[in-house]
Amino acid sequence: MSLAAAYGTFRTSHVASCPDVAPECANAVIPDHLHRVRLNLFHTDLSVSYGWTGSRLVSLRVPYDVKDQRVNYRTLDGQPYAPPYGDIHHRTESPRGIGDGELDVSFAAGRDWVLGAGVTLPFGHTEPDPIDLGRRGLKHEHIQFGNGTFDPTLAAQWSRPFGGVRLGASVDARIPLYENSHGYRPPATVRWAAGPSLALGSTGLSAQVAGQYQAIGKWNGEKDEGTGFHNGGAILRASFLLGKGWRVTPGIYREIYSHSLSDESFRQGATYSVVLTRLLAR
Repeated sequence: MSLAAAYGTFRTSHVASCPDVAPECANAVIPDHLHRVRLNLFHTDLSVSYGWTGSRLVSLRVPYDVKDQRVNYRTLDGQPYAPPYGDIHHRTESPRGIGDGELDVSFAAGRDWVLGAGVTLPFGHTEPDPIDLGRRGLKHEHIQFGNGTFDPTLAAQWSRPFGGVRLGASVDARIPLYENSHGYRPPATVRWAAGPSLALGSTGLSAQVAGQYQAIGKWNGEKDEGTGFHNGGAILRASFLLGKGWRVTPGIYREIYSHSLSDESFRQGATYSVVLTRLLAR
């Protein structure tokens, strides 16, 4: 069993333009302006895994998120701006809720490999099409807690000792195959990590480079402004045995690069994490 928690800050911005930004464009001159959003994300997930025959593992993971959003509007030259359509697009708020769960099975494939496959469970709250609502001048929500779809997942891990150091690498993917009931086609996501780890008695240290690629999601065939990027950075972790099967693992991630696949900019601040694990053996 493990309980993981992480906290990080994400900043996004995009240019809003007429005629798509609001119906008020038909009656007023609305200059191009910036929607700037800062999201403080507190993420937790509870995982329970059961291993048998020494080489197989089935796992269930359920996340819970608090998404503290802060919004401001600016002109393109950086001055504060109060749009005539109000806060229909974004607002300062702190929504929270359960996210999509994940059920997967993994197995050892030879000496160095672990392979896995599974499916996400659509526990997370979803929203109606924000693009359509925005064009009609109606308040809407861009933040979702799930995809609303059962998505296949694939994973692979490799590790091998070299002297006193173990080198490892991992990759996992979430591959949505269809639209949810609101017409949302979630983006495919691929995450990867690689680096060395070192055991010093009951203490472990690891350093990895890691990254994520997310394709562009679609609302009834139109681009979802909050998706589509790839980024990467460095992760440092330490692991400490607390006794009686308990282990705690703090970590920190620092982004090195980020690139958006759409008109939206994306930056991730320092992200801090801690994982508490309890191993039970028969």
